[in-house]
Amino acid sequence: MPSVLPSLGHAGSASLFWILVVASSVWLSRNAAARDHRFPNLLGALLVVIPIGVLAYLVAYCPKHPRTGPASPAERGALAVFFAAGGSFATVGQLPFSLPGLRELLYPVGFVVLLPLTHLVVYRRGYRVVTDPISRRAAALHRRE
Repeated sequence: MPSVLPSLGHAGSASLFWILVVASSVWLSRNAAARDHRFPNLLGALLVVIPIGVLAYLVAYCPKHPRTGPASPAERGALAVFFAAGGSFATVGQLPFSLPGLRELLYPVGFVVLLPLTHLVVYRRGYRVVTDPISRRAAALHRRE
């Protein structure tokens, strides 16, 4: 008889997915607040419902509205968590496994391993090292239109 409770692997991968969603929502709302958006918290909340809106925000809004201040610690922390969770899904998802449920168990392990590395990228090398190439690319695409 199957169990009503999810397996440990499914619970771990589902919780990591929601960590990814919350981190991207926090980053988006903090970034929008730094760019003087009128409704940054609403924009972060809409990300949960409409994830493709991040692309519209990055391409249409960010190039036209420069930041008014440096990135806050909450924004940097959310970006580090986002990169670690997304990197865990990307790297563990590429590993070949034949045992059912092993990949789902390794998603949280990948997150724990990648979190210190993403912290080094976001905090130690500077926030702009990560975001400037994306901003320049978005601005170049926007100028072509």
